Amino acid sequence: MNPVFLLFVGLAPIVWLFLGLCVFRLPGHKACPGGLIFAALLALFALGEAPFDVATAALEGVIFAFWPILLVITAAMALFRYSVHTGGMETIKTMLTGISRDKRVLVLILAWGFGGFLEGIAGFGVPVLIPGSILVSLGFSPMSAVVACLVANSMPTPFAAVGTPVAALAGVTGLDAGVLGFNVAAQLYIPCLILPFFLVMLTGGGIHAVKGVFRITLVAGLAFALPILLIARFIGPELPTLIGSVCAVVCVSLASKRFYRDDEHNRRYQVEGAANQRLSDGGTQSGADGDASLPGIFQACLPFALVLVLVTATSLIEPLHDKMARIGFNAVVYTGAGGHALNFALLLTPGILILISLVIASFMQGVRLLELVGVVGRTVRESGNMAVTIISIVAMAKIMDYSGMIDAIAVFLIAAFAGFYPLVAPVIGMLGTFITGSDTACAILFGNLQAGAARAIGQDPAWIASAGLSAAAAGKMISPQSVAIGLRIGGLEGKEGEIIRKTLKYALICTAMISLITFGGAAF
Repeated sequence: MNPVFLLFVGLAPIVWLFLGLCVFRLPGHKACPGGLIFAALLALFALGEAPFDVATAALEGVIFAFWPILLVITAAMALFRYSVHTGGMETIKTMLTGISRDKRVLVLILAWGFGGFLEGIAGFGVPVLIPGSILVSLGFSPMSAVVACLVANSMPTPFAAVGTPVAALAGVTGLDAGVLGFNVAAQLYIPCLILPFFLVMLTGGGIHAVKGVFRITLVAGLAFALPILLIARFIGPELPTLIGSVCAVVCVSLASKRFYRDDEHNRRYQVEGAANQRLSDGGTQSGADGDASLPGIFQACLPFALVLVLVTATSLIEPLHDKMARIGFNAVVYTGAGGHALNFALLLTPGILILISLVIASFMQGVRLLELVGVVGRTVRESGNMAVTIISIVAMAKIMDYSGMIDAIAVFLIAAFAGFYPLVAPVIGMLGTFITGSDTACAILFGNLQAGAARAIGQDPAWIASAGLSAAAAGKMISPQSVAIGLRIGGLEGKEGEIIRKTLKYALICTAMISLITFGGAAF
């Protein structure tokens, strides 16, 4: 079949998503099902795929969307709502505003630091949802909170869910996970230093906002980037984001005490009345501050600490990991050639671990099980539109993958750019995550292709494959799946296109930086 024709067929569903979300301004739960139908029709009538193969490809996407993506999103949102229900989130908010009331510092602590921590635990858009909800409760507009969290939730993602994307890339390419993880950390080092400045400018309305918090912002970047590099080099890809994000929160908090000046310029960026806004399941209401005493902080952080302990223990304690991994099964859903086996880990999956943590936390905090069930039930009931968007986009990605649409785009780029492919490899990674919403899915879709292309042009396959995963992080900013999760923060229904337009320039800048770093590294 003509490669140019294949290229246009492969690009068509992606173009539809851009047009539907950004030009026609359709909500995600309408635009993304349209993309799914479009991709299915192209696979059937333009590429001649068997109807049953197309149907089972879509079914695999639906199942994968439910398990583990929607599972972990719902569990994480239930974790947030449980913390609100018990008053713990009010305590965390009070503690954070005790560190600083400056919006620029708060966005560094919450979107960059705390968001990175949540990405290290679970991923799948959770770091947009929870920090964004807290920022709104502190006086941020929903739009600015979502955009800031989307931009922040980029560089931590290659090491999300205790290094799952790097492990997936190693699995499909046969390359060493430690080498891949260190390459990714090296490629993201400069973007990690620069992105906090973007967050400050976003929050403050321009470059002038950096004045007064330059040193604090630089600390935020260094405290995240340096630990990631060192942990990836000397320990492995499981913990860089978790440890880097904790370092960032601690160092930004200390730097704000040391360097921040309460002068006229900085006062214009302080939140107003944040201490009198109280989080609730349905939004904000007036009320008292949380209990910021040590026992109160311990109780507030307990559910999150349990998640960290469970995820870390089940990942790093090999006997425990192996026993839990055996509780589950694999299933091949797609009926065509090259079907991928879906793994249903009934215990060893972040969503289940979060729910287990919630049950343990409710028992330790004296919360009745019926109350917890009520919190989870409300979360599920309010997730309808988000679920439609995510199911549609993942099913569309599966059809595009199995029908050869994604390969057609990548193969054309390889042929067109040849020796300059190191500049293009990150672009493929960014597009992959835009389509799938997941660094892990992007690694599975493109990992072998990237490594094979590197060998074809005489480059290091580990360096080029890592570049695709690094730039996949930038694609998270504009992924319809991530944007759909951000809509849960409230008041943004139908504004997916506007959100993508606001984040697109940052995604392109980060991708360009990674492309130049990749090309420079390949040249030397």
